[in-house]
Amino acid sequence: MTSRLLLPLALVALTACGETSGPSTPRSDTSYTVVVRWVGTAPSSTIQAAFTNAASRIQQIVTGDIPDAQIGSGATPFNISDCNASMTGASPLNEVVDDLVIYAKVDSIDGVGNVLGSAGPCLTRTVGGLTGLGIMRFDSADLNSLATNGRLGDVILHEMLHVVGIGTLWESKGILLGKDSATVRVTGALATSACANDLGGASVCSGSVPAENCENLTAGTSCGAGTRNAHWKESTFRTELMTGYAGATNVLSRMTVQGIADLGYTVNVNAADAYTVPPAALRASVTAAEAALAEPVVALPEPERPRFQVDGLGRVTRIRR
Repeated sequence: MTSRLLLPLALVALTACGETSGPSTPRSDTSYTVVVRWVGTAPSSTIQAAFTNAASRIQQIVTGDIPDAQIGSGATPFNISDCNASMTGASPLNEVVDDLVIYAKVDSIDGVGNVLGSAGPCLTRTVGGLTGLGIMRFDSADLNSLATNGRLGDVILHEMLHVVGIGTLWESKGILLGKDSATVRVTGALATSACANDLGGASVCSGSVPAENCENLTAGTSCGAGTRNAHWKESTFRTELMTGYAGATNVLSRMTVQGIADLGYTVNVNAADAYTVPPAALRASVTAAEAALAEPVVALPEPERPRFQVDGLGRVTRIRR
């Protein structure tokens, strides 16, 4: 059996920041567009390629256009640093976004093996509740390490899917049941059906999909706010990309694709990878030998949740919690 190397996880066009006004996002009235903008010094070509590939993969999965969003105005441009204080240097925003703009920053945080970073939506649309503006910030040392061991692409795709809404919009969409409990689950009908009927998971996805509750993990595995309630359950789904841990193999399943549809996106289910929910015997077979092979874990803060909403007139308001 292939050993599972666990790394906790939280969550196209690439441009440099600097635009202050006008509809500078590439426009499409029929397809979904992801734009990544670098804040500060752009990272290495290897890291940039991982972001480009992740955005392209998401554009293969999400196939339907969503409503444009006017964010900011000439009189009151939107400050990206309001999303995350680390995003200093990004020009204030006054433009029509179609469909998703992600501000990304790769810089020094605390070295290899500590805080990887964070990602998630910053601003969602009032109508439909889907992300218009997202943030991704990572430690350069950790990303270089992930590139060396071949896991960078999976981690960036995982985090970009948090920006789209997997794990970060479940609660606002009313499909997270039993938050912080041992029985926390995601009740999205399409993801549940995919798990039960398409992936052989009828015994574990009866009416809902198990979310991470930090139970039944390999001894010594870190699990906390960055993992709980925001991922599929690791001990149930093992190699699925949107569990809270990156292993040597990470698969984007039909369950995750349909989970994106449960949020309100139009998706292509055929863009999913082949995947089957592991049988109970395999799920229970994490041995001490496997645990000994695991690499040191990297703690990740809780994924970013939306801080702002924008209405059809471009008015931005802070979300009260």
